[in-house]
Amino acid sequence: MRIRSGYLCVRLELRRLRHSFVTTPIFYVNAAPHLGHLYSAVLADATHRWEKLRAPEDRHLFSTGTDEHGSKIQKAALEKNVLPSAHCQDVSGSFRRLFDQFDIFYTDYIRTTEDRHKQTVQTVWKRLADAGLIYKGTYGGWYSIVDECFYTDAEVTKTRDKAKNEITIAKETKAPVEWVEETNYMFRLSEFRESTRKILETDLIQPDHYKSLALQELSISRDDLSVSRDSSRLQWGIPVPDDPQQTIYVWLDALTNYLTVNGYPDAMQLPAPTCQIIGKEIVRFHAVYWLAFLQALKLPIPEKIFVHGHWLVDGVKMSKSVGNVVDPLDLVKTLGSDGVRFFLLSRGVLRDNCNFSKNNAVHLLNGVFAKIIGSLLKRATYAGWNGRQVYPVYSNPPEKCARDVEELIGELNAIRGSVEQQYDQLRFYEGIEQVTQLLKRAARTMESAQLMKEPDERKRDSVLCVVFEALRIGSILLSPIVPRLAKHTLER
Repeated sequence: MRIRSGYLCVRLELRRLRHSFVTTPIFYVNAAPHLGHLYSAVLADATHRWEKLRAPEDRHLFSTGTDEHGSKIQKAALEKNVLPSAHCQDVSGSFRRLFDQFDIFYTDYIRTTEDRHKQTVQTVWKRLADAGLIYKGTYGGWYSIVDECFYTDAEVTKTRDKAKNEITIAKETKAPVEWVEETNYMFRLSEFRESTRKILETDLIQPDHYKSLALQELSISRDDLSVSRDSSRLQWGIPVPDDPQQTIYVWLDALTNYLTVNGYPDAMQLPAPTCQIIGKEIVRFHAVYWLAFLQALKLPIPEKIFVHGHWLVDGVKMSKSVGNVVDPLDLVKTLGSDGVRFFLLSRGVLRDNCNFSKNNAVHLLNGVFAKIIGSLLKRATYAGWNGRQVYPVYSNPPEKCARDVEELIGELNAIRGSVEQQYDQLRFYEGIEQVTQLLKRAARTMESAQLMKEPDERKRDSVLCVVFEALRIGSILLSPIVPRLAKHTLER
């Protein structure tokens, strides 16, 4: 994009992409959405907005939605004394309202209870079965209703519950497990172990910090994967084609959502996701099972899978028992939707767990929104310096601050490349810091010029023009982060 012709030779030219396809995981509807869900969605939304900013005329997809089948849903509905369909409608609606509140600009909201998704899942099943990759056999393993997955002996341990009874739990999640043996259908995961390993040894998983975790999950995964449950144990799900006594296992069902939103099995809109965003707790399902399913279907694999850690609250993991689960909608009342987005993206570091503190959030927003952006915008549009209320023309700045102006112009020319590099790797916090420093320099430049009380209007206009450019370019680069604030600043 070129800055207004004839004003100042600063350009914001961004590398173009052919297309983009961004996904969040679909969120499980066993409980209301929390801050961690919102973080995944905001990360994806900022990425989607960034890609559209670079190439607005190209095709860009962004999918999110809800995962609505499985034992936990069945159990949650029973506890509420409602039908599973009613429970799903209620909780899925709460996710949609949350995303609307925070300007999550998705192009497709998928629910796994939709007919289009059921048809896709059954098509996937038939194609895998026709290829000889699904067979019926007896399966035994440690099953967690909470995690909706099986664990090996090495992944579980004995402990005692509050009543001192001995129980078995998953080592990683601490969820209780039970030994399950039943006849169901198996997917030949073992046929794709080595090819999946080669894929994982590339730069698919980002940040690179999580590559070892993905390879570890591959090494401990079973030879073959159970992809159905006896319908007497699980009624709430998609039936296996031609065998209503079996229900399709939730992860084959859930992962297929990325194909449903892309138009599979008909002509797909784009070859494969360009950026998939997941939490570290579901690396196994995306780095092992998802990649194996795609290879089995002879479909392209994603370009990048970005993994992020968990959000703590004042240094403590969010938990209902502790009572520190953060409802994002409560935060809107004090921080605003842009304020929450800004905090999450400026303090969210993918490779580590992150910490939310309301006091820190208020302090950050007062410092950036009020003292930097708001103050600079107010001073730059102040009638005492810009009585005509126009976008000023650049000629020659005052001699005493000419060096400051030249350095600011240099930063304006350089910032597009440095921010682009950070945003492309979802290091939004780095890009935000660079834009913030640019606006701080603009504020210092304007302050030094005001202190000189320059009487020459053209020289004052030159300073104002560069400051306006800093606000304009800064707002464009912040628009994927804080769309409302950026729009307000640009319109002003």
